[in-house]
Amino acid sequence: MVYKPNYLRNIDKCSEIGKARKWAIYLISTTITLGLLLSELQRALKMPFDLMKIGYFTLFAMTGVLIFFWIWATDKELELLFRLLDPKKYAAPSGIRETLIILSLALLLVILLFASRNPLWYSSIFVIYNTLNWLGGRRQQEELSQVFTKSKERALPDLKNQNYAEKAALYIKVIQTLESYFIKRPHGRRLKLAVFCSVIGLALSISWFATKMQVFGFGAYVVLIVTITLSEFTIWHWRSIRNTELRPIIEELNELVRATEEDNGENS
Repeated sequence: MVYKPNYLRNIDKCSEIGKARKWAIYLISTTITLGLLLSELQRALKMPFDLMKIGYFTLFAMTGVLIFFWIWATDKELELLFRLLDPKKYAAPSGIRETLIILSLALLLVILLFASRNPLWYSSIFVIYNTLNWLGGRRQQEELSQVFTKSKERALPDLKNQNYAEKAALYIKVIQTLESYFIKRPHGRRLKLAVFCSVIGLALSISWFATKMQVFGFGAYVVLIVTITLSEFTIWHWRSIRNTELRPIIEELNELVRATEEDNGENS
């Protein structure tokens, strides 16, 4: 069979992206284990209990959730792509720009935890984070569009081979399902909306800083919290649909591989 998923994992430049993600995770986890959580909580407990403190605690917790999902999603989705795709005549990107984007996003997430106590600091960094995330997302979609197209090119000849046609058809279904999630879902719109909302949060926090009116500061916290919540819920919903569609196809593939191995064992 020509189509060999998991081959993409062995391309040097792809492994560089994987290494960058791991370094990003190490950066986040090391910073947290150095006492960030403890020091922030101790500082927060000394603050007077008011709306700003409620906003701070909630935003701090939501940022932790954002970091958790970022680590979990990048790990799972990179593994999924490596395991199921085999693009034809594909040259991975240089890795330098991708590495810088990944490490920058990781660093910004860490800074967001520090900045949770001040809506002006947080919203300023959040605008930068969401803008970089949007630009990186555009680059990712362009690259993945090539990967999906070239993976189909690799799998199509196997459809004409009686021995591999069934398996190739399943791999094409897998590619189409991944393409539906990564390319056809409006990720760009979601990220643009996050940028827009973070700018609103920044405007409110500037008003809070200028007037010292708590209502503006708390309003900024609310906008930031709602932005993170809706954005993460949306992407979680899309991933759930993708995984639900992928599961029966992968189950069929596993059974087909098992049957083929059993037949080969009997013939030998």
